[in-house]
Amino acid sequence: MIPNNPSKPKGFSGNALRTWGCLFLFFGIAGQSIIQNQILGLGSVTPAELMAAWDADPSIMGFATLALVFQAIQTCAAPIFAFLLVEGYLHTSNFKNYLTRVAVLAVVSELPYNLAMDGSLIDLSSRNPVFALALGLIVMKLFDRYQEKGAANIAIKVAIGLAAFIWAKMLGIADGAPLVLLTIAFWAFRNKPNFRNMAGCAAAALCSLFSMFYICSPMGVMTLYMYNGEVGNKNPKVNYAAYPLMLLCVGLVAKFI
Repeated sequence: MIPNNPSKPKGFSGNALRTWGCLFLFFGIAGQSIIQNQILGLGSVTPAELMAAWDADPSIMGFATLALVFQAIQTCAAPIFAFLLVEGYLHTSNFKNYLTRVAVLAVVSELPYNLAMDGSLIDLSSRNPVFALALGLIVMKLFDRYQEKGAANIAIKVAIGLAAFIWAKMLGIADGAPLVLLTIAFWAFRNKPNFRNMAGCAAAALCSLFSMFYICSPMGVMTLYMYNGEVGNKNPKVNYAAYPLMLLCVGLVAKFI
């Protein structure tokens, strides 16, 4: 008699969501590093500056459009990684180790990030987005200290959130404020799955105030509706190495074009 095997849960596991997030990131990194920086030779410019270059030279319209689209696609990764950060925080058995891993990843990713974004290893003007994830972990830990209902605790949480936004800005963390906002939104509705993704969509749309590219980020939340609650195949080394290796590979390709 053949034993009955439980059916595999439908939808995306946490590992599958991470893969989608990395795919979205790849588009954005390639768009800025290869198309915007190397092919167009514009360097790190704002969307408005990219549009101005387009107006000044209509011949670059195709590449400029592609760069804009790719960077918009990249913002779809923000809600995915913010969501996975909250899930990791809620299920970790050792917060200090989790924070240490994320912080080390942020530090390790900095040089490859500089190479991919600016073509040089040293750039003191900005920090890679992983620093915002580490900041998000600290925010959630502080929020948990003031869980009781009451105006005082609400005021403290608001102050913590505002402080996180200010630190993200002061440290020059790329996508720092949007990632912090998304993390707070997913944490606030962590016990209400039916409203969690709706809150994520609202927060993602609000992120467009920080950058026009984030008008596409609610599409990233759509992948979360497929989340099946399973972790998926665990491979921590691959998961943590994926981002810096992606940055390094794209940065090297751009360097030798």
